[in-house]
Amino acid sequence: MTIDPDVRALLDQLGPPSPVPAEDLTADELRQGARQAIAAFTRGADPIPVDDVVDVLVQGRAGNIPVRIYSPGTPTAVLVFLHGGGWTTGGIETSDLVTRRLCRDTGAVVVSVDYRMLPENPFPAPFDDSYDAAVWAGALHPELPFLVAGDSAGGTLAACIALKARDDRGPRIDAQVLIYPGIDDDVDRPDVRALADTSRITLEDLRFLLRQYGSQGSEYALPGRAKDLTGLPPAVMVVAGNDLLRPSNEDYARRLLEAGVAVTIQFDPELVHGWIDFAPRVPSADRAFTRLTTTVSSLIRRGAGLRMEG
Repeated sequence: MTIDPDVRALLDQLGPPSPVPAEDLTADELRQGARQAIAAFTRGADPIPVDDVVDVLVQGRAGNIPVRIYSPGTPTAVLVFLHGGGWTTGGIETSDLVTRRLCRDTGAVVVSVDYRMLPENPFPAPFDDSYDAAVWAGALHPELPFLVAGDSAGGTLAACIALKARDDRGPRIDAQVLIYPGIDDDVDRPDVRALADTSRITLEDLRFLLRQYGSQGSEYALPGRAKDLTGLPPAVMVVAGNDLLRPSNEDYARRLLEAGVAVTIQFDPELVHGWIDFAPRVPSADRAFTRLTTTVSSLIRRGAGLRMEG
């Protein structure tokens, strides 16, 4: 599909993709590259004010988990946000504009989780931290709707939190917001390979990240491994038209629907993987972000009604 010219122009500012495979770079080199990209995507962006921002440590099974809490004046919900970055890069700071906007535009208390990352902390460390932080966040305002959300690798974590919460009778989750998440590790299917020329992420790099993360076979690593999707909370599936993950995103949305789960699919044909980070500089991405927060706000209102009935 055609990529928005503004997207191409912004990506061109980063220069050509690195000729060095991700597998041959250190974690520090990958993280530095990610920080530089986010800085380019958000350059000149106006600060997004929210009523209160505080950093706290949450006790998890393996120690303290840093989280940042963004609070509006009168909260409508609690939303846990897991950042993307292939479970290797990213963090609270790099997702700050995203989480501030989610808080401002939906009225939710946003809990941004700084989970442990690869390769220093192999699976299940990223998932365990994310789940433990979600359990903690679910008790902040039990009277309000509770959502889990994330982009890319964070969307994977959000989907798996919803699965485990269902299986283990964990916190009641009113909605899952999955922004172009990683679903499975099948990167050799023809419809994925057909999208290879549209992405700065190579098939080899994607294969490496998935192999590094999900080799243990747990369905709490990659949600596409789950055999049963019944009983999961309503989902928003955000799909970018030019994204290697698009086929698996569409498949997972279909499986959820077939399992009786309410699904809202947001398809952005002109955008690419990672668009939420450069919404400050690309009008089409900004409009997509607005569509997303409008949908999330609708889910919050629906969840509030269900909580009152319950």
